[in-house]
Amino acid sequence: MMTIFISAAEYDYHTLVKVAEMTGLHGIIGFHETEDGYLLSFPDGEETPTLIDLYKSYLRDLENNIWVH
Repeated sequence: MMTIFISAAEYDYHTLVKVAEMTGLHGIIGFHETEDGYLLSFPDGEETPTLIDLYKSYLRDLENNIWVH
């Protein structure tokens, strides 16, 4: 499994889950709470880096859309 860390100061749990739903990754990635954020685990595979990039791009897009409106 490949994991990425997301700071709780940047995003809350519900936002992370919503983005997983938007990207079609809900039920595929795991969410693990840490003391100061969340570890998201992605299944190993050739497409894992692409899935992580997709997820991160949706987080940025969501954040940009919030600040624009």
